[in-house]
Amino acid sequence: MLFSWLRAIGLMLLLLVLSGCNQSIDDQIANGLQLTEKVFAEEPEEHTVEIGDIKLYLPSNFKIEDSSDAYNIVISKGKESYILFINDREAQDSKLYYNLLKENEADKIIEESTFDKDGRFGFTAVLKTDEENEMELIVSSGGVKMTTISKAKQIENNLREMTKIVHSVKMK
Repeated sequence: MLFSWLRAIGLMLLLLVLSGCNQSIDDQIANGLQLTEKVFAEEPEEHTVEIGDIKLYLPSNFKIEDSSDAYNIVISKGKESYILFINDREAQDSKLYYNLLKENEADKIIEESTFDKDGRFGFTAVLKTDEENEMELIVSSGGVKMTTISKAKQIENNLREMTKIVHSVKMK
């Protein structure tokens, strides 16, 4: 009898712990946006990659798949693909990508945040896709923009890593 009670209590505790580990999509988005604001406010990461006239930080689990065009770089992490767009004609305070997003994708935006400090404008946006468990993530700063389609459970982590990459891009 005691064993049954201990077993029942153990199962309830296990369920409680496991349910606390799975963040909702809304929590993933909120935490991800909060992290991007924090990363944008910090100093950029050290550059680890140089492509032509462009230097950037790339986390160790990311790799460049295609850099034949230094202004449109395909990056991967496992099975996930990211595209890094670089427009060297845009200033650090450019709102070009943000304005295009608001004009063309406004109905798909789930959540967004902007960052404007020291002459540098950036934004993060989470957009709906046709798949329920996937979101399009966009992180941009000035003339640099990175996008990916992310599984819901990876939103927070992807936004943090994407922001570190975008924030680090430097053109000679």
